[in-house]
Amino acid sequence: MRRSLILLLLIILCPACSGSAEDKWTKQRPPTYPASGTVKFNGSPLEGATIVFQSNGAQTQAAVGRTDKDGHFQLRTFEEGDGAIAGEHRVAITCIRTEGPAEGANLDEADVVIKETSLIPTVYGNAQKSGLTANVKPDQENDFTFELEDKK
Repeated sequence: MRRSLILLLLIILCPACSGSAEDKWTKQRPPTYPASGTVKFNGSPLEGATIVFQSNGAQTQAAVGRTDKDGHFQLRTFEEGDGAIAGEHRVAITCIRTEGPAEGANLDEADVVIKETSLIPTVYGNAQKSGLTANVKPDQENDFTFELEDKK
């Protein structure tokens, strides 16, 4: 009886130990394609901006990236650098500076006030109103440039 139980457990557990990185969640993912680009604000590279590609199609997965000091970003949907799903996307871009209590302040005693300031017009942060779009295409270079301007 005990030997049968051990054998049954091995039969159940061995497929889970096969080393396959793919599971049911991974198999259901739509394909993604490398996508990257550059964001400029008033002609200069925009560092620290967050870029979100929201699909217009049936797939609802968003792709996200963050700009480096040169304004360059690489998108991620499921895994680092995997890109975005194919198709038309509305694009939202935000760049927020956060100010809070001084470093090392005792947060139990301080009156904590966190101030967030957008470094670019807030309309760019709304994918429905930003006017920014991108079309990710399979098997093509998907390199996008977004030239943002102060709309004052």
